[in-house]
Amino acid sequence: MQKTALITGATDGIGKATAILLAQHGYIIHVLGTNSNKGEVVLKELRNISGEKEHQLFICDLSSIKAVNQFLDQYLLQFPSLDVLILNAGIQPKEALLSIDGIDKSFTTGYISRYLFSVRLNPLLQKSPIKKVIHINGSIIGKIKYQQLDNPQYSMITKVWQNSIGSALLVYNWKMISHTDVSHFHWNPGIVNTQTVQKEGLIVRLLSKLMGMISPKEAGQQIVNLILSDHTMHQFYVKGKGKSVNSKIKKGDVLLDELLQYSQSFTGIKIS
Repeated sequence: MQKTALITGATDGIGKATAILLAQHGYIIHVLGTNSNKGEVVLKELRNISGEKEHQLFICDLSSIKAVNQFLDQYLLQFPSLDVLILNAGIQPKEALLSIDGIDKSFTTGYISRYLFSVRLNPLLQKSPIKKVIHINGSIIGKIKYQQLDNPQYSMITKVWQNSIGSALLVYNWKMISHTDVSHFHWNPGIVNTQTVQKEGLIVRLLSKLMGMISPKEAGQQIVNLILSDHTMHQFYVKGKGKSVNSKIKKGDVLLDELLQYSQSFTGIKIS
């Protein structure tokens, strides 16, 4: 039976590379992005690999709760099950941007949308013997500045860390809070030569190379290896290697309660 993977942010970088590699392993790929032209290019590449007409492209603004829920409503009606969900989409604006819902656009895209995908697609994933969710994130540092989300004057790196902490808390606690056996993984690929890095200045690009920057294809291959493995010993990975759980996350009962209270209140969607 053919397997299906839904990948957010699949029109560029790690998401695109992972989509192509999974298609080479026989997966039907559901590409989700914001740019239809780029999406059509990816779709053509996927169909050249496997010839599958089932590969599909979806366009959605992941910074909008309404748009995300509309997409998920459609997806739940259209598909009976899902094998793999890769939550890769994220933005790193250098200036403060608010989403249509009135908070940090980076947080709505990089965490809130992932919360909604995780909760609402859980029943589809539960039907699969694979049932894996991969969160592509950065380092687990700092804390979420809930009181400043509607006026995000903090640094760009803080935006990245906030999304990562939110995802990490979901990953570590998912089976307990969802009462299901869908497996979530937190994947920090390290520095990857994506468009974000390519847009930086020469010094940043050179430092990135010195710090072991890898290609999107290399990062994608590591993710595919995790998906294809029948024996996953870890929930958290950095540069392709399994890591022990961050103590902040492991002992984060208060952080989890705060996160779930905010997530459920802000989205109106509870984990059932």
